[in-house]
Amino acid sequence: QDKRTTFMIRNIPNKYTQQMLIDYVNATHERKYDFLYLRIDFQNKCNVGYAFINFIDPKDAIEFARDRVGKKWQSLFKSDKKCDLSYANIQGKQALIKKFQNSQVLSE
Repeated sequence: QDKRTTFMIRNIPNKYTQQMLIDYVNATHERKYDFLYLRIDFQNKCNVGYAFINFIDPKDAIEFARDRVGKKWQSLFKSDKKCDLSYANIQGKQALIKKFQNSQVLSE
């Protein structure tokens, strides 16, 4: 059984905020993840289209992927983008914190 828990979420509409992404994940997986980081381009004041999420249990990661991959983003913005996921090269909460600890916005 696959033990990986960390995904890179891709194709996020650029106007999505960290809070919108949290709400999107919490709609089905509240309290099932322990790390979420949406990369932001502060110069352009929008996200760069991808984020990292770490689920506590591998089963929840797989369930999230089944629920969301290929589905259009719930969005107030006109976007035809569909959620895409891939396992991240960096796996686990501690490794993610170490990688992004010097980033301007880090939300646990």
